[in-house]
Amino acid sequence: MNKRPAPEEFIPTFRRKKLDEPGFLRKLARFAGRLGAPVVRQLYALYFLWKSPHTPKRAKLIIVGALVYFFSPIDSLPDLLGPLGFSDDIAVITLVYSQMKAYLTEDIREQARIATNRLLGRSS
Repeated sequence: MNKRPAPEEFIPTFRRKKLDEPGFLRKLARFAGRLGAPVVRQLYALYFLWKSPHTPKRAKLIIVGALVYFFSPIDSLPDLLGPLGFSDDIAVITLVYSQMKAYLTEDIREQARIATNRLLGRSS
């Protein structure tokens, strides 16, 4: 039986990106105040969607690319440039979030809302 290769198998090994979950969550916590609640909520929603066993592999590849871009110290505009430094990250996250809306369940949205409120010190 000829098994169809997974989408990630088409990406050369040296270009495959993996999400460093603890590093991603630390960076999110460190910059949450600068990013603002809507962006933090989108990041958490994408993170929970990526972790969900119900999310299709192709969608997970797109999500992990966006999350790795946010986490990566190398991007178009360095994050150290203040508000302007995150504009490219926010654009990528917003674009991917809008593409993944079809997969977002109410449960994932609620998890993202609770995590955002907890991170920003707000009451649920």
